[in-house]
Amino acid sequence: MSEESKGMTPGGRAGELPTVLPVSGDAAAWPQYGAAFLMAACLSMAWAAMPFILCDIGGTNAHVGYAPAINNLAYMIALLVTGAHLTHLRVKQATLSAGFVAFGAMGTMCLVVLLALHAGGPDSLVFIWILIAAGAVGGATMALYWPFLMSWVSSDYEGVQLNRRFGWYNGAWSSGGTIGPVIGGWLFEIHPVLPLVGAAVAVALSQVILSFGRDGSTLKASVTPASEPKEAPYDLRLLADCRWISRIALFSACASYAVIRSQFALIFRDLGYTEAQFGLYLTIYALCNFLALIVAGGWARWHFKPGLLLVGQVVLLVTLLITLYGRALGVLFVSSTLLGLAYGFAYSSHLYYGASGSKKRSGRMAIHEIVISLGLTIGSAAGGYLCDHVGRYSPYWFAVAVVVLGMAGQVAIHLGTRMRARPLGTAPAREVGIAKVS
Repeated sequence: MSEESKGMTPGGRAGELPTVLPVSGDAAAWPQYGAAFLMAACLSMAWAAMPFILCDIGGTNAHVGYAPAINNLAYMIALLVTGAHLTHLRVKQATLSAGFVAFGAMGTMCLVVLLALHAGGPDSLVFIWILIAAGAVGGATMALYWPFLMSWVSSDYEGVQLNRRFGWYNGAWSSGGTIGPVIGGWLFEIHPVLPLVGAAVAVALSQVILSFGRDGSTLKASVTPASEPKEAPYDLRLLADCRWISRIALFSACASYAVIRSQFALIFRDLGYTEAQFGLYLTIYALCNFLALIVAGGWARWHFKPGLLLVGQVVLLVTLLITLYGRALGVLFVSSTLLGLAYGFAYSSHLYYGASGSKKRSGRMAIHEIVISLGLTIGSAAGGYLCDHVGRYSPYWFAVAVVVLGMAGQVAIHLGTRMRARPLGTAPAREVGIAKVS
């Protein structure tokens, strides 16, 4: 049980002055939280409608899968470059620069869709690949956005404080992701280009809000002279294993979500449902993801319990099976609910374990984003290829295989940790403050 739940101040003993005063820091971070909300709304609005946009301008099932795959591949490659050469950039400089490029990419996508709808015919393939290329530019520029924004929010926080900060941040972007799909589906039914126009407006607003943020305004908390930060007795072996187990969970969740987001839109329409209803399907997913992130951010008792990540994999497996065999709208909404809960817990877990005790916070955030983009890239690309060359439902069996293999890897890591710890009499230590882990 965390110290706060016992009525104790974070990082200290009963009766001591608090080590960190989080309220002022959380209040000062409103531009970062607001920007995360709007940028997530932009991306979810555009990419929820993208399968339908591509089909309307002459795209195939393969194009529907390749578009998000190339977007995420560009993001992953850019993350590697950013982590190696651009970590010296100031967080505000990096995020605002990325936002400007993203706005340009979104404007280009709007123009391409308008031209494709007007021209049509044999030129449609050219417009399709220009649209995909513009999406790749937008994806690559996010490598200067999300890792730096997460570092901006979380630097100099540990333990329960870090969990709370990530809770606010995750709540901000996931709530944006909740409203984006339903708005995108609704706008698409009015005109195919409107979801992209709405996304461009969201990016512009996020830039305005982020301009109010100050470098360093949320990076340092007030430390009282009466109480210096203490090292948390993390079991470093357990921490490392939790990182890998959560990494597998996050990859599996991202690959499964990518398959469903890119390919299920077409099945959904073939079943007789509308684009707006598919937007509602993704909104339910995003809402449950939001709730999972909020609960994980406000409740610390799940920390260092790797067995819960295996439970999350089982939930993910059930989700895929429901998606394969479900036909009624209510049943499909249940699968969306389970997907959101499983994804949210995997995301929170990897974000927390990756950042805990690390002074190289930007690098850890880059690894977190690389795992996400790798899962999304593989899931989207495999989904598009399998759907076009094997069968409409084959991508979901691919996702099932990913989840099952991931569960096997998680069990092997967990059992290996217990076998190594038993001879040494090692017991998982409880977090109480700040650990020094490279």
